[in-house]
Formats: sequence, C-alpha cells, structure tokens
Amino acid sequence: MRRKALEIKKKILDILKKEKELSLRELETKVNTNNKTIMAQIEELEFFDKIIVNQYSKNKKNGRPYTTVKLKYQ
Repeated sequence: MRRKALEIKKKILDILKKEKELSLRELETKVNTNNKTIMAQIEELEFFDKIIVNQYSKNKKNGRPYTTVKLKYQ
C-alpha cells in the first residue's frame, strides 16, 4: 500500500528527533522508501524551516560527497 506524503514527513521528523543527524542514505533505510521520495519530502521540510540540510564534499570513509539532515529546533 502506498503511503501518503504526510505520513512520510511525520516519520522523517520522528526519526530525526531520536537520531539527531542522519545521512540521506540512512534516512532512506529507516523510513523504508526510495531516494526520490526522501529528496522531495526533505525539500519541503527545509522550505518550511523544520530541518537543516548539510552537504559535504568528502566522506572520510570513501571520499564521496554526502548530505546529512537534522532538525532545526531540538
């Protein structure tokens, strides 16, 4: 069954309350959805000033760029 966008946003916020800061890949896994869906919901939550998105140029483990997300107000 397909979940509604509001359910996904709530789950993202609930997870970030517990985890503090997560990479997009970790968030994808915990919410159990794909990258495209996560990006769309993250973009909207960022627009409404609920979260902070940080982009890094290099991961220490593999040298690839990555993005993390955390709540704006905790």
